[in-house]
Amino acid sequence: MAGRIPDSFIETLNDRVNIVDVISTRVPLKKSGREYHGRCPFHDDSSPSFSVSPDKQVYHCFGCGASGGLISFIMEYDKVDFVSAIENLASLAGLEVPTEAADPEAGQRKALYEIVERADQAFRKALKSNPNRVRAVDYLKGRGLTGTIAHRFGLGYAPDGWRFLYDQLGNDAQTKKQLLEAGLTVVNAQGREYDRFRERVMFPIRDIRGRTIAFGGRVLDDSKPKYLNSPETKLFHKSDTLYGLYEARQACRSLDRVLVVEGYMDVVALAQFGIDFAVATLGTALTGQHLDRLSRQTAQVIVCFDGDKAGRTAAKRALDTMLPFLSDEFSIRFLFLPDGHDPDSLVRDEGNEAFLSRLNDALPASEALIRLLSDDVDLTKIDGRARLTALALPKIAKVPASIYRSLMLDSLSELSGTRRTDLDARLRDLHIEPTTVESVPTAIPPQNDGSDIDVEIASFESLRPDEDALFSDFSESVEPPIEIEDEIDAPPTLQFPDPNKPEPLVNRLLWLVLQNPTLLTEPFSIPERSRLINIQALS
Repeated sequence: MAGRIPDSFIETLNDRVNIVDVISTRVPLKKSGREYHGRCPFHDDSSPSFSVSPDKQVYHCFGCGASGGLISFIMEYDKVDFVSAIENLASLAGLEVPTEAADPEAGQRKALYEIVERADQAFRKALKSNPNRVRAVDYLKGRGLTGTIAHRFGLGYAPDGWRFLYDQLGNDAQTKKQLLEAGLTVVNAQGREYDRFRERVMFPIRDIRGRTIAFGGRVLDDSKPKYLNSPETKLFHKSDTLYGLYEARQACRSLDRVLVVEGYMDVVALAQFGIDFAVATLGTALTGQHLDRLSRQTAQVIVCFDGDKAGRTAAKRALDTMLPFLSDEFSIRFLFLPDGHDPDSLVRDEGNEAFLSRLNDALPASEALIRLLSDDVDLTKIDGRARLTALALPKIAKVPASIYRSLMLDSLSELSGTRRTDLDARLRDLHIEPTTVESVPTAIPPQNDGSDIDVEIASFESLRPDEDALFSDFSESVEPPIEIEDEIDAPPTLQFPDPNKPEPLVNRLLWLVLQNPTLLTEPFSIPERSRLINIQALS
């Protein structure tokens, strides 16, 4: 492969691919606390001395001293060179490996990380010692937050004024340029540069590795907007960043579930009440990238929605994004809040135990789907149940084939009074294209033999039928061929459905067509007792 692999792409691989997923396909691992342990693959290990840390994306053997990260493990275990290891991991993540003479953005990204970190420290220091910090401190105390929680989430204070960051970090040309690229300053139409965040409580937004990449600010006066986030930068992309995910991973030894709320203040307030597994989107609805990231961190996601009409409408829209991620191993639940409450106010009003009880009773996505779609139909009527089926089947078709989807169909069959076989047939007729989910597979494909591999085709390799079975009708067989001596008899006389059984009209028609498909194009006679005489005109 000609050219140099950009450092930014290697960082992307480390963010996208979980080291535990890679190593566990080669070495049996068992979770213990925050880490995973097993027998070392690099020496004759009699006891589990091999440790893997998903938080740090590293492994270490306390027996032989072998250690490293994601790429070095592939190189050592698979006995491949650096480029081949990168190519294997890129294929695993569904990415193409870019090459260039040098990564022109590597230095810029490093400088941005540094300037954002310096700004983070300046905001934290201001919350502790700035003369005007009283309003910020009083606001946090009024929300019931302690100094311990403020420190854990790195809360800070952006004083009023226009040049706080310039005064703290410098106003030379290079620093000004970096502050602007990091989204920390703004240039108006007259070319004047000033701080983006002023008189706000500051919430640092961290990536999964704990690096500060952006900020959210809550205003302390009547300024608008009340909440302000950093703009999109080379470090920060709100569509795949979740506030509080790093903190949740640090607080919970086993992240069994994650609660998704609307704002970062909800996340911090819930943590104050011992609910350490909350995260928040940053001015966007929950995206596929968010869910992809969460599905690699936990087995269950609970999403909060307002209980009013607007909240239910938002939940309906969110279903289309969530359905492709549902599986036997990953579940999504819906928590509808009482009117007038957000997670912060609800946990203060009810307390920790009552709030946790609500989480335990949250609706599984399968039930939420039926309930939300049932809002506009009357299930006591036949046409209402038919309408529900028509609305639900295209949604269920987006769920990957699994036992979970099968159980969803069972539930719909029972509720609508439709036979499961009819639902399966209708589902096949929908021809819903499978939704592409950017997720990390559990195994790395074998080393390329030099030919290009279509990643999308490779991902469906296991679905290919046995080629021998495809052509078995044309292969040699130990059975003698069938000798046809007489002409094949004509199709038997049509068997009409029993008129005494309350079968739906459409099922009766389907029964006839399955016996003889030519009925779709040729006329036929219908006995009066068949209970189909009312559609005689169709023949």
